[in-house]
Amino acid sequence: MSLLKKENWFICFILMIISQGTFIFVLAYLMRLYDKKAWYYNYKYWMLGIMCLFFPALIMLIIFMIQMTCKVAASLDVPGKELYNTPYTWIVCLIVPIVGWVLFIVMLLYIIIWPFIMLKEGK
Repeated sequence: MSLLKKENWFICFILMIISQGTFIFVLAYLMRLYDKKAWYYNYKYWMLGIMCLFFPALIMLIIFMIQMTCKVAASLDVPGKELYNTPYTWIVCLIVPIVGWVLFIVMLLYIIIWPFIMLKEGK
């Protein structure tokens, strides 16, 4: 059973809700989106983050999760690829208080939910 089939989109959506968003790593693996030359593939960065009392490792995990979510959304042709694939958009949303933070949450929800709509449509 392949989770990327059109008829299994609801199973993927339920697994995403149950796993609180970490199912995106499984989707990225199934879509073969991991890059062996990327920063997240080097264990030295993760070890350094863990040795610094876990806070940097937690931030790295959140960035890794957002990056994989953006890659999954881009590979499923979610509209707005020019906006959410640019790191400057995410940085500006984090820097600008209140309005930027709200836009950050809206953009994050958009790229989390919209890929399941694209899976439903058969992409």
